Amino acid sequence: MSMQIDEDQLEIIQEFVTESRDMIEQLEPAIIELGQNSDSEVMNAIFRLFHSMKGSAGFLEFDHLTRVAHAAENLLDLIRNNEIELVPNHVTLLCDACDFAKEALEMVESDFTDESMGTAADGMAENLHQAIELAKGVETDSAVEPGANSPATSEAGIKPEPEGAADELPELEITDEMRQSFVQEGNELLQSAELGLLAWGENPEDNEAIGDIFRQIHSFKGNCGFFGFAQIEKLSHQMENILDRVKSGSQLAVDNPADQLLATLDILQQGVNNIADGKGDSITNLDQHLADLNALVAPLLGDFLVEEGVQESAIAEAVETQKKPVGEILVQQGAASLDQVDNALKKQQEKLQKAKTEAKPVSRTKTPAKRQDIRVELGKLDSLINLIGELVIAENMLINNPDLKGLELENFNKAGQHLSKLVRELQEMAMTIRMIPVSGLFRRMIRLVHDISVKAGKKVDLELIGEETEMDKTVIETITDPLVHLLRNSLDHGLEPPDERLAAGKSEKGTVKLSASHEEGEVWVTIEDNGRGLNKEKILEKAISKGLIEGDGSDMTDKQINNLIFAPGFSTAAQITDISGRGVGMDVVKKNLEKIKGKIDVSSTPGQGSKITLRIPLTLAIIDGMIVRVGTTTCIVPTLSILEAFRPEMTQITITPEGEELARVRENFFPIIRLHDILGKEPDSKELSDGILIVLEYQENRFCLFLDEILGQQQTVIKGLSDFIGNVPGVSGCTILGDGGVSLILDVGTLVESVDNKNDKAKFKE
Repeated sequence: MSMQIDEDQLEIIQEFVTESRDMIEQLEPAIIELGQNSDSEVMNAIFRLFHSMKGSAGFLEFDHLTRVAHAAENLLDLIRNNEIELVPNHVTLLCDACDFAKEALEMVESDFTDESMGTAADGMAENLHQAIELAKGVETDSAVEPGANSPATSEAGIKPEPEGAADELPELEITDEMRQSFVQEGNELLQSAELGLLAWGENPEDNEAIGDIFRQIHSFKGNCGFFGFAQIEKLSHQMENILDRVKSGSQLAVDNPADQLLATLDILQQGVNNIADGKGDSITNLDQHLADLNALVAPLLGDFLVEEGVQESAIAEAVETQKKPVGEILVQQGAASLDQVDNALKKQQEKLQKAKTEAKPVSRTKTPAKRQDIRVELGKLDSLINLIGELVIAENMLINNPDLKGLELENFNKAGQHLSKLVRELQEMAMTIRMIPVSGLFRRMIRLVHDISVKAGKKVDLELIGEETEMDKTVIETITDPLVHLLRNSLDHGLEPPDERLAAGKSEKGTVKLSASHEEGEVWVTIEDNGRGLNKEKILEKAISKGLIEGDGSDMTDKQINNLIFAPGFSTAAQITDISGRGVGMDVVKKNLEKIKGKIDVSSTPGQGSKITLRIPLTLAIIDGMIVRVGTTTCIVPTLSILEAFRPEMTQITITPEGEELARVRENFFPIIRLHDILGKEPDSKELSDGILIVLEYQENRFCLFLDEILGQQQTVIKGLSDFIGNVPGVSGCTILGDGGVSLILDVGTLVESVDNKNDKAKFKE
């Protein structure tokens, strides 16, 4: 059952879940990389991520998640300090810890607690502890969990940092993007803490305000620790301890330390500003600032009390048991007089006031020079993009209004050109808003490949190419499942076991390439392996047995045979495994791609490998199109696919014995498709010499499209066809023209497929 929480708590938990999932996305590829190459920098990065997750989960009291992250952190700490040796089982355990964290985050997101994960956490933590003890070579019974003992209280009444604290962590290479992200979030946290301290200074009884301030400083400290900014981490940690004492009801040396804490915020802000300028996190007079904070807890007061003749042992005992002001405790114990305590307090206040007066003012509003982010609900972006599409249509209707034909309107034309320029820039900007790199998706596949290769007993090298290629966020979510299915098939069916590869003269380790690129107005995602390739004989045998084709398939092209693997329930696997073989994967791939108007191409060379390409259109479908006419009907042809246009002479036309028309363009012959046959319309003339041929190219395939006339060019918004109409072969959508009429947008890829169909050129393959 989910617990009741307020809006502020909900926001904190949602932020934690989002950040933790981002951490796990970084963790899994790094863990796999660590198993392949025991690199110290990778090890330290993984340690920091688990350390950061543990801290955040601990603050929010998600105890089971904290326990598992802490156990994983202990294992990593021993490995990075060369106390134990990294073995493959450790990599598996760390991956299992990531899986546990994913499941725990789902529970936290739905129930706002991880209580239901207790049993799983027990097992996961126990496995990690046993791995530690096994590596150490000692009995599990004698093991004591690191960090189980409470650290001793310092003279200042503040718990010291445990061994292996963040300031002792090895240096992490900080990129400009990481630095900007830290500075931006640091500014926000410090500004929130400042507002909280100002409000708390006016109302010291507001315990809820202290809790908020503590959370801001705790998060800031965690960020500092993750990035290795040791000096500002140490100062923020000391400030966090002061706030923790106030939150728990312990008394400080002064009634309201808000002014002193605001002064510390100034110092922290200066440190963040230095990092923004690339100067590092150095803080001038750090020891003095730490001492000023310590003065709030009592040691500085103790120095003044010693001057007044009070015994140091009595002061130390008062500090140790402090639940009231130290001076009051000493008076009650008879170890000091009221005059001694008053004199010591006056001296302490004078010193603190002097330090505050000498402090230099610090700018609090310094922001990173290049980047600031804001989170926007996805629905709002959808609405914005739809409005921009409508704006493009409205601009076309205005500029190409038929009422303006034949008029000489110089000023209007200038204004129209300026409007067109602004609309184009606006739509190009809109296209980038929802675009994110595919790197996150690709790096999630590293874990999948690792797990399957281990389970199948194969050695695999995964190469990621074009990770910076950007795609729409919703499209990435749609192709995630297809990508998983394709990689499973590639690893299970495509790549051979090591002994089979060696027998075939290959290296025992297979290679799978996962790449992404922008091509012809689309995004192409390609999965390529150097395995055994598709077995066409087996595919045909299975297709015949399932009644998918007529005859023996001898008249089918390689492409047609390869496409049979997308039939529902189709599988050539001799036996079903937990990886693949049930025949429920490839048809799902095709269906998911059809949802986003995507296509899939398969090519294979026996003994050398296979290549599968997902062709995905850009989501914001505003394209440049050529308006063409056949009879009384107009259509749009994407400009990206057009190579040239010409009016042919009959000497350029060749007719094959099968009746296929070919056009000679310089030294090449290209097949001709008649647009009036596709649309079922009557053209001005059926004689090729009376019309125009447009040479279209798609994936290195070229053909000529015969039509009556080219009317012009315009920006076009692709509107999807109604569900009532469904998918129409050869058409990718429709658009609204300047005169308000509707025009179909031709799908060049499907037209290419129609050229390949030798049996019936008037039909299109789905």
